[in-house]
Amino acid sequence: MSDQSNHREGAPSKRGEAAWKEARERVAARNDQARKAGKQRREASERQRTEARRTAEHRRMAEFLAKRRTP
Repeated sequence: MSDQSNHREGAPSKRGEAAWKEARERVAARNDQARKAGKQRREASERQRTEARRTAEHRRMAEFLAKRRTP
């Protein structure tokens, strides 16, 4: 009996250049996914920071206007 651990779904394992190319493509795909996920996290974080700055600015402006109106 042959060892089936190197086989995927009955297909023979790739060797040499084909195996190297397949491994490189898997790494590239994982890198693309990681890059996409990182970009989404950065964008979400930036949106939260922008909203927090905007809220703080509105609060400061409201306080400033309230002080200006009272004699």
